[in-house]
Amino acid sequence: MHPHTRILACLTGVLTLAACGPSDEPEQKKSDTPASAAPSGTSASPPSVPGIAAATGLAAKDERAEIILLLPDMRVPLQEFQRNGLVRLISRQAGYKLFTHDAAGSAAQQAAQFRQAIDAKPAAIFVIPIDPPALAALIVEATTAGIIVIGLDKRMLNEGCASIVYSDQRRVGRLAAEATLEALKRKAAEEGRAEVTGRVVQILSVEDSPFSNDLATGFTETLGTQPGVILVHDAFADWKPENATQRTAEAFQLQKQFDVIFAHNDALAVGAAKAASDAGQRENIFVIGTDGISGPRSGMELVRRGDLDATIVQPALVDLALQIVLKLRTDKNFKPLPAYEVEPVTVTPKNVEKSLRAGTYKLPKL
Repeated sequence: MHPHTRILACLTGVLTLAACGPSDEPEQKKSDTPASAAPSGTSASPPSVPGIAAATGLAAKDERAEIILLLPDMRVPLQEFQRNGLVRLISRQAGYKLFTHDAAGSAAQQAAQFRQAIDAKPAAIFVIPIDPPALAALIVEATTAGIIVIGLDKRMLNEGCASIVYSDQRRVGRLAAEATLEALKRKAAEEGRAEVTGRVVQILSVEDSPFSNDLATGFTETLGTQPGVILVHDAFADWKPENATQRTAEAFQLQKQFDVIFAHNDALAVGAAKAASDAGQRENIFVIGTDGISGPRSGMELVRRGDLDATIVQPALVDLALQIVLKLRTDKNFKPLPAYEVEPVTVTPKNVEKSLRAGTYKLPKL
Protein backbone atom coordinates (compact mmCIF):
# COMPACT_ATOMS: atom_id res chain seq x y z
CA MET A 1 0.00 0.00 0.00
CA HIS A 2 1.25 3.48 -0.88
CA PRO A 3 2.28 5.47 2.25
CA HIS A 4 -0.24 8.21 1.50
CA THR A 5 -3.01 5.63 1.13
CA ARG A 6 -2.14 4.34 4.59
CA ILE A 7 -2.41 7.87 5.98
CA LEU A 8 -5.87 8.35 4.49
CA ALA A 9 -7.04 4.95 5.72
CA CYS A 10 -5.82 5.79 9.20
CA LEU A 11 -7.59 9.15 9.15
CA THR A 12 -10.84 7.60 8.01
CA GLY A 13 -10.64 5.00 10.77
CA VAL A 14 -9.90 7.61 13.41
CA LEU A 15 -12.86 9.73 12.35
CA THR A 16 -15.11 6.69 12.64
CA LEU A 17 -13.88 6.27 16.21
CA ALA A 18 -14.58 9.93 16.90
CA ALA A 19 -18.05 9.65 15.41
CA CYS A 20 -19.08 6.37 16.99
CA GLY A 21 -18.47 6.89 20.66
CA PRO A 22 -17.33 9.15 23.46
CA SER A 23 -13.73 10.29 23.44
CA ASP A 24 -11.35 8.40 25.69
CA GLU A 25 -8.98 11.37 25.72
CA PRO A 26 -8.97 14.30 28.18
CA GLU A 27 -11.48 17.02 27.39
CA GLN A 28 -9.85 20.05 25.77
CA LYS A 29 -10.65 23.64 26.63
CA LYS A 30 -13.02 25.25 24.16
CA SER A 31 -10.73 28.02 22.96
CA ASP A 32 -7.03 28.77 22.61
CA THR A 33 -6.35 25.15 23.51
CA PRO A 34 -3.61 22.98 22.03
CA ALA A 35 -3.95 19.27 21.34
CA SER A 36 -0.56 17.77 20.66
CA ALA A 37 0.73 14.36 19.72
CA ALA A 38 4.17 15.37 20.98
CA PRO A 39 5.08 15.38 24.70
CA SER A 40 4.84 18.74 26.43
CA GLY A 41 7.84 20.93 25.83
CA THR A 42 9.01 19.12 22.69
CA SER A 43 9.08 20.56 19.21
CA ALA A 44 6.56 19.41 16.60
CA SER A 45 8.26 18.60 13.30
CA PRO A 46 6.80 16.74 10.31
CA PRO A 47 9.23 15.35 7.75
CA SER A 48 10.47 17.91 5.25
CA VAL A 49 9.69 17.15 1.63
CA PRO A 50 11.83 18.45 -1.25
CA GLY A 51 9.85 20.64 -3.60
CA ILE A 52 7.07 21.34 -1.13
CA ALA A 53 7.25 25.04 -2.02
CA ALA A 54 5.83 24.25 -5.46
CA ALA A 55 2.73 22.74 -3.87
CA THR A 56 2.08 25.05 -0.93
CA GLY A 57 4.33 28.08 -1.03
CA LEU A 58 6.12 26.83 2.10
CA ALA A 59 9.89 26.80 2.25
CA ALA A 60 11.33 23.42 1.30
CA LYS A 61 12.46 22.74 4.88
CA ASP A 62 9.53 24.38 6.63
CA GLU A 63 8.83 22.29 9.72
CA ARG A 64 5.73 24.06 11.01
CA ALA A 65 3.18 21.53 12.17
CA GLU A 66 0.62 23.63 14.02
CA ILE A 67 -2.97 23.73 12.79
CA ILE A 68 -5.36 26.41 14.01
CA LEU A 69 -9.14 25.89 13.89
CA LEU A 70 -11.29 29.04 13.92
CA LEU A 71 -14.88 28.33 15.01
CA PRO A 72 -17.73 30.86 14.92
CA ASP A 73 -19.75 29.75 17.95
CA MET A 74 -18.98 26.83 20.24
CA ARG A 75 -22.54 26.85 21.57
CA VAL A 76 -23.33 24.84 18.44
CA PRO A 77 -22.88 21.11 19.26
CA LEU A 78 -21.66 20.32 15.74
CA GLN A 79 -18.75 22.72 16.14
CA GLU A 80 -17.73 21.11 19.41
CA PHE A 81 -17.89 17.74 17.65
CA GLN A 82 -15.70 19.07 14.84
CA ARG A 83 -13.16 20.34 17.34
CA ASN A 84 -13.11 17.07 19.30
CA GLY A 85 -12.83 15.00 16.12
CA LEU A 86 -9.90 17.06 14.91
CA VAL A 87 -8.23 16.69 18.31
CA ARG A 88 -8.35 12.93 17.91
CA LEU A 89 -7.18 12.96 14.30
CA ILE A 90 -4.24 15.25 14.96
CA SER A 91 -3.20 13.30 18.04
CA ARG A 92 -2.35 10.46 15.66
CA GLN A 93 -0.10 12.61 13.46
CA ALA A 94 3.35 12.67 15.03
CA GLY A 95 4.44 16.14 16.02
CA TYR A 96 1.32 18.00 14.92
CA LYS A 97 -0.48 20.38 17.29
CA LEU A 98 -3.97 21.86 17.23
CA PHE A 99 -5.16 25.20 18.63
CA THR A 100 -8.80 26.27 18.49
CA HIS A 101 -10.42 29.70 18.82
CA ASP A 102 -14.11 30.40 19.50
CA ALA A 103 -15.43 33.69 18.12
CA ALA A 104 -18.59 33.46 20.25
CA GLY A 105 -20.68 34.69 17.31
CA SER A 106 -18.66 37.87 16.72
CA ALA A 107 -17.31 38.56 13.22
CA ALA A 108 -14.92 41.19 14.62
CA GLN A 109 -13.57 38.73 17.17
CA GLN A 110 -13.09 36.08 14.51
CA ALA A 111 -11.12 38.53 12.35
CA ALA A 112 -8.90 39.34 15.35
CA GLN A 113 -8.41 35.62 15.98
CA PHE A 114 -7.47 35.12 12.32
CA ARG A 115 -4.85 37.87 12.72
CA GLN A 116 -3.53 36.12 15.83
CA ALA A 117 -3.43 32.84 13.90
CA ILE A 118 -1.35 34.37 11.11
CA ASP A 119 1.09 35.78 13.66
CA ALA A 120 1.55 32.27 15.09
CA LYS A 121 2.83 31.12 11.66
CA PRO A 122 1.11 27.72 11.63
CA ALA A 123 1.15 25.17 8.84
CA ALA A 124 -2.58 25.59 8.26
CA ILE A 125 -5.69 27.48 9.33
CA PHE A 126 -9.14 25.88 9.14
CA VAL A 127 -11.99 28.38 9.35
CA ILE A 128 -15.77 28.28 9.55
CA PRO A 129 -16.54 31.93 8.79
CA ILE A 130 -19.09 34.28 10.27
CA ASP A 131 -18.54 36.90 7.54
CA PRO A 132 -16.41 35.49 4.68
CA PRO A 133 -15.67 38.81 2.90
CA ALA A 134 -14.32 40.22 6.18
CA LEU A 135 -11.63 37.53 6.10
CA ALA A 136 -10.63 37.89 2.43
CA ALA A 137 -7.60 40.14 2.97
CA LEU A 138 -6.43 38.01 5.89
CA ILE A 139 -6.67 34.87 3.77
CA VAL A 140 -4.47 36.49 1.11
CA GLU A 141 -1.97 37.52 3.77
CA ALA A 142 -1.90 34.03 5.27
CA THR A 143 -1.45 32.40 1.87
CA THR A 144 1.38 34.80 1.02
CA ALA A 145 3.05 33.77 4.28
CA GLY A 146 2.92 30.11 3.21
CA ILE A 147 0.01 29.15 5.45
CA ILE A 148 -2.52 26.71 3.98
CA VAL A 149 -6.04 28.07 4.51
CA ILE A 150 -8.94 25.63 4.25
CA GLY A 151 -12.46 27.05 4.38
CA LEU A 152 -15.21 24.90 5.88
CA ASP A 153 -18.12 26.73 4.29
CA LYS A 154 -19.46 26.96 0.74
CA ARG A 155 -19.49 30.77 0.99
CA MET A 156 -15.67 30.80 1.01
CA LEU A 157 -15.33 29.52 -2.55
CA ASN A 158 -14.09 32.84 -3.93
CA GLU A 159 -12.17 34.11 -0.92
CA GLY A 160 -8.71 32.78 -1.84
CA CYS A 161 -8.49 29.57 0.21
CA ALA A 162 -6.23 26.73 -0.89
CA SER A 163 -9.47 24.70 -0.99
CA ILE A 164 -12.83 24.57 0.71
CA VAL A 165 -14.66 21.59 2.19
CA TYR A 166 -18.39 21.98 2.69
CA SER A 167 -21.76 20.35 3.09
CA ASP A 168 -24.65 22.12 1.36
CA GLN A 169 -27.11 23.22 4.05
CA ARG A 170 -29.92 23.49 1.53
CA ARG A 171 -29.34 19.81 0.78
CA VAL A 172 -29.59 19.10 4.52
CA GLY A 173 -32.93 20.93 4.58
CA ARG A 174 -34.13 19.02 1.53
CA LEU A 175 -33.28 15.69 3.17
CA ALA A 176 -35.22 16.72 6.27
CA ALA A 177 -38.21 17.63 4.10
CA GLU A 178 -37.99 14.34 2.21
CA ALA A 179 -38.01 12.46 5.53
CA THR A 180 -41.03 14.55 6.54
CA LEU A 181 -42.92 13.70 3.36
CA GLU A 182 -42.09 10.00 3.66
CA ALA A 183 -43.44 9.96 7.22
CA LEU A 184 -46.63 11.71 6.12
CA LYS A 185 -47.05 9.31 3.20
CA ARG A 186 -46.81 6.37 5.62
CA LYS A 187 -49.37 8.00 7.88
CA ALA A 188 -51.76 8.55 4.97
CA ALA A 189 -51.37 4.91 3.89
CA GLU A 190 -52.01 3.67 7.45
CA GLU A 191 -55.17 5.77 7.60
CA GLY A 192 -56.31 4.67 4.12
CA ARG A 193 -56.05 8.16 2.64
CA ALA A 194 -54.91 8.75 -0.94
CA GLU A 195 -54.03 12.39 -0.28
CA VAL A 196 -50.84 13.16 1.63
CA THR A 197 -51.44 15.96 4.10
CA GLY A 198 -49.70 17.31 7.16
CA ARG A 199 -49.04 20.27 9.41
CA VAL A 200 -45.38 21.06 10.13
CA VAL A 201 -43.55 23.16 12.72
CA GLN A 202 -39.97 24.34 12.25
CA ILE A 203 -37.64 25.31 15.12
CA LEU A 204 -34.74 27.39 13.78
CA SER A 205 -31.46 28.38 15.44
CA VAL A 206 -30.76 32.13 15.31
CA GLU A 207 -32.04 34.96 13.13
CA ASP A 208 -29.96 36.22 10.21
CA SER A 209 -27.80 33.09 10.21
CA PRO A 210 -26.78 31.90 6.71
CA PHE A 211 -26.63 28.36 8.14
CA SER A 212 -30.21 28.54 9.42
CA ASN A 213 -31.47 30.41 6.36
CA ASP A 214 -30.13 27.76 3.97
CA LEU A 215 -31.55 24.92 6.06
CA ALA A 216 -34.95 26.61 6.11
CA THR A 217 -34.88 27.34 2.38
CA GLY A 218 -34.08 23.77 1.42
CA PHE A 219 -36.72 22.48 3.82
CA THR A 220 -39.58 24.77 2.78
CA GLU A 221 -38.90 24.49 -0.96
CA THR A 222 -39.12 20.71 -0.79
CA LEU A 223 -42.22 20.75 1.40
CA GLY A 224 -43.82 22.93 -1.28
CA THR A 225 -43.73 20.04 -3.75
CA GLN A 226 -46.59 18.42 -1.79
CA PRO A 227 -49.58 20.84 -1.74
CA GLY A 228 -51.29 19.13 1.18
CA VAL A 229 -48.29 19.61 3.49
CA ILE A 230 -48.24 23.03 5.18
CA LEU A 231 -45.65 24.78 7.34
CA VAL A 232 -47.93 26.21 10.00
CA HIS A 233 -45.41 27.68 12.45
CA ASP A 234 -41.73 28.48 12.81
CA ALA A 235 -39.71 30.12 15.58
CA PHE A 236 -36.11 30.78 16.62
CA ALA A 237 -34.59 29.07 19.67
CA ASP A 238 -31.11 30.66 19.81
CA TRP A 239 -29.46 27.21 19.96
CA LYS A 240 -31.01 26.57 23.41
CA PRO A 241 -33.04 23.36 23.97
CA GLU A 242 -35.10 25.04 26.69
CA ASN A 243 -36.08 27.73 24.19
CA ALA A 244 -37.09 25.02 21.72
CA THR A 245 -39.35 23.54 24.39
CA GLN A 246 -40.95 26.93 25.01
CA ARG A 247 -41.35 27.81 21.33
CA THR A 248 -42.95 24.42 20.64
CA ALA A 249 -45.30 24.82 23.61
CA GLU A 250 -46.34 28.17 22.12
CA ALA A 251 -46.92 26.43 18.79
CA PHE A 252 -49.32 24.00 20.51
CA GLN A 253 -51.24 26.93 21.99
CA LEU A 254 -51.58 28.54 18.55
CA GLN A 255 -51.96 25.53 16.29
CA LYS A 256 -53.45 22.90 18.65
CA GLN A 257 -52.35 20.01 16.44
CA PHE A 258 -49.56 19.23 13.99
CA ASP A 259 -47.77 16.20 12.59
CA VAL A 260 -44.06 16.98 12.22
CA ILE A 261 -41.42 19.04 14.01
CA PHE A 262 -38.18 19.85 12.21
CA ALA A 263 -35.48 21.40 14.41
CA HIS A 264 -32.19 22.82 13.16
CA ASN A 265 -30.11 20.55 15.35
CA ASP A 266 -30.64 17.48 17.48
CA ALA A 267 -30.47 19.32 20.81
CA LEU A 268 -33.27 21.64 19.70
CA ALA A 269 -35.22 18.62 18.46
CA VAL A 270 -34.99 17.06 21.93
CA GLY A 271 -36.29 20.28 23.45
CA ALA A 272 -39.18 20.34 20.98
CA ALA A 273 -39.95 16.66 21.64
CA LYS A 274 -40.22 17.44 25.35
CA ALA A 275 -42.94 19.99 24.64
CA ALA A 276 -44.76 17.40 22.52
CA SER A 277 -44.55 14.91 25.40
CA ASP A 278 -45.78 17.52 27.88
CA ALA A 279 -48.77 18.12 25.58
CA GLY A 280 -49.49 14.39 25.35
CA GLN A 281 -48.81 14.48 21.61
CA ARG A 282 -45.36 12.91 21.23
CA GLU A 283 -46.61 9.61 19.79
CA ASN A 284 -48.47 11.45 17.06
CA ILE A 285 -45.61 13.71 15.96
CA PHE A 286 -42.59 12.86 13.80
CA VAL A 287 -39.54 14.73 15.18
CA ILE A 288 -36.45 15.37 13.02
CA GLY A 289 -33.15 16.98 13.98
CA THR A 290 -29.85 17.55 12.23
CA ASP A 291 -26.16 16.91 13.06
CA GLY A 292 -26.34 13.15 13.60
CA ILE A 293 -23.43 13.22 16.04
CA SER A 294 -22.63 9.91 17.69
CA GLY A 295 -22.07 9.36 21.37
CA PRO A 296 -24.20 9.50 24.53
CA ARG A 297 -27.17 11.88 24.35
CA SER A 298 -26.30 12.75 20.75
CA GLY A 299 -28.30 12.48 17.54
CA MET A 300 -27.53 8.95 16.39
CA GLU A 301 -28.08 7.53 19.88
CA LEU A 302 -31.30 9.53 20.23
CA VAL A 303 -32.63 7.94 17.04
CA ARG A 304 -31.54 4.50 18.20
CA ARG A 305 -33.39 4.99 21.50
CA GLY A 306 -36.48 6.39 19.80
CA ASP A 307 -36.20 9.86 21.34
CA LEU A 308 -35.96 11.29 17.81
CA ASP A 309 -37.52 9.82 14.69
CA ALA A 310 -34.77 10.90 12.30
CA THR A 311 -31.64 13.00 12.07
CA ILE A 312 -29.71 14.38 9.11
CA VAL A 313 -26.00 13.67 9.58
CA GLN A 314 -23.83 16.74 9.07
CA PRO A 315 -20.36 15.69 7.82
CA ALA A 316 -17.53 16.78 10.13
CA LEU A 317 -15.52 18.34 7.23
CA VAL A 318 -12.36 18.64 9.37
CA ASP A 319 -11.39 15.08 8.46
CA LEU A 320 -11.11 15.87 4.76
CA ALA A 321 -9.51 19.26 5.50
CA LEU A 322 -6.73 17.51 7.40
CA GLN A 323 -6.22 15.03 4.58
CA ILE A 324 -5.77 17.93 2.16
CA VAL A 325 -3.16 19.58 4.38
CA LEU A 326 -1.19 16.37 4.92
CA LYS A 327 -1.19 15.62 1.22
CA LEU A 328 -0.13 19.17 0.33
CA ARG A 329 2.78 18.86 2.75
CA THR A 330 3.93 15.46 1.52
CA ASP A 331 3.14 15.38 -2.20
CA LYS A 332 4.75 18.07 -4.35
CA ASN A 333 2.51 17.14 -7.31
CA PHE A 334 -0.78 17.43 -5.44
CA LYS A 335 -3.05 20.35 -6.28
CA PRO A 336 -6.40 20.28 -4.47
CA LEU A 337 -9.64 21.11 -6.20
CA PRO A 338 -11.11 24.53 -5.40
CA ALA A 339 -13.93 22.81 -3.48
CA TYR A 340 -14.96 19.41 -2.15
CA GLU A 341 -18.58 18.70 -1.22
CA VAL A 342 -19.34 16.05 1.41
CA GLU A 343 -22.98 15.00 1.25
CA PRO A 344 -25.21 14.68 4.34
CA VAL A 345 -27.05 11.45 5.11
CA THR A 346 -30.47 10.70 6.61
CA VAL A 347 -30.48 8.34 9.60
CA THR A 348 -33.71 6.71 10.79
CA PRO A 349 -34.44 3.70 13.00
CA LYS A 350 -34.11 1.52 9.89
CA ASN A 351 -30.45 2.31 9.27
CA VAL A 352 -29.18 3.66 12.58
CA GLU A 353 -27.54 0.43 13.78
CA LYS A 354 -25.67 0.04 10.50
CA SER A 355 -24.68 3.70 10.60
CA LEU A 356 -23.31 3.36 14.12
CA ARG A 357 -21.23 0.35 13.07
CA ALA A 358 -20.02 1.38 9.64
CA GLY A 359 -20.30 5.18 9.55
CA THR A 360 -22.52 7.35 7.42
CA TYR A 361 -21.12 9.81 4.88
CA LYS A 362 -18.37 9.14 2.35
CA LEU A 363 -15.42 11.42 1.71
CA PRO A 364 -14.50 12.32 -1.88
CA LYS A 365 -11.14 11.10 -3.12
CA LEU A 366 -8.31 13.58 -3.32
